[in-house]
Amino acid sequence: MGVRPGALVVLLGGCGFVGRALVREMHHRGYRLRLVTRRPDRHRDLLVLPRLELWEGDVHDERFLRQVVAGAAALVNLVGILDERAPGDFVRVHEELPARVARAGCGLRLVQVSAAGADAASDSRYLRSKARGEQRLRALAPAAIVVRPSVIYGAGDHFVGRFQRLLRWAPLGLPVPLADSPMAPVHVDDVAAGIIAILARTAAAGRDYGFCGPEVMTLWEAVAAIAQRSGRARPRRLSSATSLLLARVLGHWPGGPFSIDQWRTLRAGSVCPAEVPGLPDLGVTPRPFREALKDLIPEPC
Repeated sequence: MGVRPGALVVLLGGCGFVGRALVREMHHRGYRLRLVTRRPDRHRDLLVLPRLELWEGDVHDERFLRQVVAGAAALVNLVGILDERAPGDFVRVHEELPARVARAGCGLRLVQVSAAGADAASDSRYLRSKARGEQRLRALAPAAIVVRPSVIYGAGDHFVGRFQRLLRWAPLGLPVPLADSPMAPVHVDDVAAGIIAILARTAAAGRDYGFCGPEVMTLWEAVAAIAQRSGRARPRRLSSATSLLLARVLGHWPGGPFSIDQWRTLRAGSVCPAEVPGLPDLGVTPRPFREALKDLIPEPC
């Protein structure tokens, strides 16, 4: 049975970039929401929403998770990291947490947000851990729904905004590693609309969905579109070998701006297989990346 407005939905990772877009739209549509955070003082702005509860706690504490889901109809797990701060972080966040979610959320409609390109045989630890998390979830909760989005962008993101900042520091053209890496950028509001459609659709149980935008492009083409809209110099392509060398060097820098594992993840690409249902199958028309940039980046003077 689908989950309709008025029902209580638990969002793990609901205070993040995608989570906040989902909160806005779900609250607008009449859902009751329960979010979990370690630092509620950082998210007090959410408390103005009358149908939202902000719980303080650790999502990795299974006993706490069981308390969080009490009375809920569904749980959406948005928790994810792009790189490890310490060895084992991918396993803890991407593999062990989905299993905890499955055990704590038994009987609920479960939605796991994974990643396009997730593959248990990948040489990317990120993509491998995402796929193994899906497997552990499904082993315990066969009716769980898995969403695999491509690169997600929108206001306040870590994609368009990040490259805008980098482009300012590259007057001769920003070097783009693995420039031919394919992707289909998808707007965060379209991702939110797709998740809501999944919650409401009874037939979605146990299925996989690929959330991609309508334009498949290379990373270089995406950055070039950002540069053009921002009035910056066209980016420069870096070969796979040069990109690997850059990753070996930068991976040792504090904060790791570009690591070997990120190189492997980029090399795998981020697109949705044609045979996997996507946003149009859920009644959501994803917006084209280049068109959406007009709203995200003011036209330069």
